[in-house]
Amino acid sequence: MNKRLYRSLAKNNIRKNKSTFYPFALSATTMIALFFMIFSIWVQVSESSGFYGMRSIQWVLKIGVLVCGIFAAGMIFYTNRFLMKQRSKELGLYSILGMEKKHVAKVLFWELAMLGVFSIAAGMGFGILFSRLMFLLLVKMVKINAAVSFGISGRAIGCTLLVFGLVFAANIAGNVLYLHRMKPIDLLKSENYGEREPKAKWLQAILALVCLGAGYWIAVTTESPLQAINLFFLAVILVMAGTHLLFMSGSVALLKLLKKNKRYYFHKTHFITVSGMMYRMKRNAAGLANICILSTAVLIIVSTTISLYAGVRDVVAGMYPRDVQTEFQCPTKLQRQKLAEEAGTETEAALDEEAVARAIAGHAKRHAVRISNVCSRFRMFTIAEETGNHTFSDMKEYHQDKLVLVNVVIQEEYNIGSDRIEKMPELSKGEVWIWDSMEQVSDGEEITLCGAKLRVRVMPQDFYGDKVMQMSMKQEYAVLGSGTRGLLVFVPSRQELERFTDQINAAAQEGHGNQEIKYEYLFDVDGDEASVEKFCDSLRDCLNRAGILHVTTVGNRFREQDYFEGMYASIFFIGLFIGTMFLLATVLIIYYKQISEGFEDRGRFEILQKVGMDRREVKKVITTQILQVFFLPILLASVHIGFAFPIVRRILAILGFINVRLFVGCTLVSILVFAAAYGAVYYLTAGVYYRIVYGKQ
Repeated sequence: MNKRLYRSLAKNNIRKNKSTFYPFALSATTMIALFFMIFSIWVQVSESSGFYGMRSIQWVLKIGVLVCGIFAAGMIFYTNRFLMKQRSKELGLYSILGMEKKHVAKVLFWELAMLGVFSIAAGMGFGILFSRLMFLLLVKMVKINAAVSFGISGRAIGCTLLVFGLVFAANIAGNVLYLHRMKPIDLLKSENYGEREPKAKWLQAILALVCLGAGYWIAVTTESPLQAINLFFLAVILVMAGTHLLFMSGSVALLKLLKKNKRYYFHKTHFITVSGMMYRMKRNAAGLANICILSTAVLIIVSTTISLYAGVRDVVAGMYPRDVQTEFQCPTKLQRQKLAEEAGTETEAALDEEAVARAIAGHAKRHAVRISNVCSRFRMFTIAEETGNHTFSDMKEYHQDKLVLVNVVIQEEYNIGSDRIEKMPELSKGEVWIWDSMEQVSDGEEITLCGAKLRVRVMPQDFYGDKVMQMSMKQEYAVLGSGTRGLLVFVPSRQELERFTDQINAAAQEGHGNQEIKYEYLFDVDGDEASVEKFCDSLRDCLNRAGILHVTTVGNRFREQDYFEGMYASIFFIGLFIGTMFLLATVLIIYYKQISEGFEDRGRFEILQKVGMDRREVKKVITTQILQVFFLPILLASVHIGFAFPIVRRILAILGFINVRLFVGCTLVSILVFAAAYGAVYYLTAGVYYRIVYGKQ
């Protein structure tokens, strides 16, 4: 047999089996096009001139390239394996009719080689055609102002050819190996494998519930976002394993229970539906589990990325309660004296907050901008651990369950900045006002805080809503979650704050006595955009020229908003790509499942019509069976999303996103849109199923 004959047979097979080969080629083409586009965009961003936030965008795009490449390759392997199983009988017939395995292997080679060449060429063609459009979309979303050019990337072409050339080569090798391992008689009878009634594996069903329960428990009970990052992937693995086990064994166990219910089972529709589903679950459980997992992944990716992109202003507002934020180190008098002794110099003067205000006001005047809504405050922040009996010690080793965030501020500054008519009452000597997030400290009790003994007065709740108070309740509490305890302590004056800081440092062990006071000067700024930008960019130099020491932070909301908009827009962009790939994979698995079940069920329903069921009753049975199987994965995916919501919300808090209402809305909208798309897929694929069962009408 010559090569021309093998190619001819391969072309003829592709043409005759277009209902399976064409979707394979279409899905492979789409996957390759998406990979080529994301790779091209990553290359162009990497080679572009520098712009603010470029590194974070490059990192996000690089992760997207890896995920898209791995998933695209995995889907090609999955669909190819499905095609081989669907064609087992055909391959067996080739052997029965006299073709040797090496001849059949050559036909398989040419089939997949032609499909591979077409898919790679078409994928790169569509990728080149649409990659510029997608790049411009990313530039628009990220709001890149720098000059960024786009061209056809030779690096992307070479990488795409290499990666997917190897993928198709590996699939060809796998097909040949599969053919050589199978005997012709096995290939012919492969359709009948699994026709025995499956046994209910109760141990696996119980294990499925244990895995799901453990995954759900981790997702719901994990309070700290820091722990959530570590435990999230464990929860994902447990839920994935539980989903597979549930569909493979739990579904059969449930159907067995329905079968034992005589009143339910001995009904003409239920009898056929339960029996049919029981047989098909053994063969299609993995496909249904994959549909459920992919549906869950699509919903999580889309809802989280949309939430981040839509809530970027909330994130920046939480980080910057004012437009501009400056911060300075303020060593206590004792700390300044020690530093001077060690350096052999005179003790430096304390920070002059009035000099800071004058320097910033003069700088604003030079740039013709207006300063308003000023807030200045001294504070000391430390991390402690609760050691019992209202004792909080300096944390020497990190223990999440004992973590306590301590923020110490000055009462008189609060009273000056507060917009309340009623100010915070003065305290007796040795007393402090306190806000305890856990509400475990009672009014009048004595606590030991990092070596300092304090008598506490619990802050009245009617002070909590004040804007200055809300600023004092640092975002760390929200980010670290409700499981992390926070203490907000108000001392009477700056002198008391210094004394308290020295007392903490003196009580700390060697190497831990380095707590420092910070001075924050925050304000809003108004003016034309160019003037405000010049003012913000040169503010640090202005403070340095004014001789103000220990400048640690000079930041502004505008710059950070550009950074986070770029990062979150790129995450949203990648989420669209990955979500599209997952959705395409879901549709493909559903389509092939409907085809395989259509061919399996055609003979069964012909028998039902021969033994007395009319066409209307048969169609009713088919519809019931398809609906129950088809919508089971999306129902379970919705349950997964419900339990995953708490842990995903806490992970988003690490990125600064704490707008729970927005996340709930995005999640619900994502579920509704996906359910509508899922219903459309059902409508289209059910039509394919009916045509296979009934033939062309």
